[in-house]
Amino acid sequence: MTELRDELLAGINANREKFESAGDRAEELRTLPHDAVAILRSLGLFWLKTPAELGGTPLSPVEFSEVIEELAYVDTSTAWAAMIGAGCNGLAGGWLPDEGARQVFATGHDGVRPVVAGQLAPRGTGHPVRGGYLVSGRWGFSSGIVHAEWLIGAFKPDGDDPGPSGEEDLPTDHGAAATGFGRMVVFLVPKAQAEVIDNWHVAGLQGTGSLDFSVDGIFVPSELTYDLGTAAVRGGDLFRLGMPAFVSNEVPPLAIGLARRAMDDMTELATHTARFPGGPTVSERAVFHKELGRAETRIRAARAIHREAMAAAWESAVAGTVPGEELQLAVTTASIYAVETCAEVVTDLFRYGGGRVLALSNPMQRHLRNVLAARQHLALSEEHYETAGRYILQSAKSRRG
Repeated sequence: MTELRDELLAGINANREKFESAGDRAEELRTLPHDAVAILRSLGLFWLKTPAELGGTPLSPVEFSEVIEELAYVDTSTAWAAMIGAGCNGLAGGWLPDEGARQVFATGHDGVRPVVAGQLAPRGTGHPVRGGYLVSGRWGFSSGIVHAEWLIGAFKPDGDDPGPSGEEDLPTDHGAAATGFGRMVVFLVPKAQAEVIDNWHVAGLQGTGSLDFSVDGIFVPSELTYDLGTAAVRGGDLFRLGMPAFVSNEVPPLAIGLARRAMDDMTELATHTARFPGGPTVSERAVFHKELGRAETRIRAARAIHREAMAAAWESAVAGTVPGEELQLAVTTASIYAVETCAEVVTDLFRYGGGRVLALSNPMQRHLRNVLAARQHLALSEEHYETAGRYILQSAKSRRG
């Protein structure tokens, strides 16, 4: 896959000015412009986690990280759209039953492959009926929904009682793995069947188009659902990573690319900026030299610990084994560490810009807003540190026993 990675990196570099311009416009539009989406489609960036048998070109986790990091260095909104699109397409492509997967990934008459948007938080309910569910609910943070054709969400079934009709073809597979929240069912619906709610008015990641959507009693056939926590049904090694490792190479490399860009932008600003008229430029001050050296080291450390964890999980998957609890915890804690470190780096660098970096025309304010918003992602909850701590204590107790 190294050849594909190199082609993608070259494509990102060739379209750098277009992506940067799109990022500026995305701030006003609150979603990625159509021309930028078209470039992402042409490069195939939405299908880097889609099984090859469904038309995707899946990358290994570390190579995917490299691509997302480089795209985030160019523009965060563009990288977020590619990252979420790839992840949601991968969830649908790897886990849906055959009939449902063929339906979602059928190429349109114009040869356009689909994009999926949404999230897996169980924000709705599903009532079992003959052949599927009646689903109602509202799901937020559906990044890229404006340019998506399909939507993905999750719900908690309100009971599997087939009712007085006694139908035998109700969904009954409860999945092989616990989610920690009881049974959760993932579903997909065409965007045209949902209500898209234009409520994305936020302080960070403004250009990601992360609108809500809702459905009210819509029928979702069983072939467009699967139980969260079950094994993937196709896709090979990449889909043997299991959850959460499958999605843990998304926000961390984006934050790393963003932090690298913030460091370079602040370095450039520091060469011609003085805090006081007639005083030394920021770049001439020893305290800034220290901060810059520290920032570089911290970004490299964040990247190293995250890539090391992803590489270990990938090695397990390639060997034919779903990464176990210890490897999954290593990935989740490394992900949190990487993003929180990048957020701290950008925050520390921001202080050296003075009041001028508060201007909406200055890129540093956008870097700060975006990295702080990324830090709020559900997958980066510090509860994962708590879980890792409990695992360490239990392992120590077991060794003593």
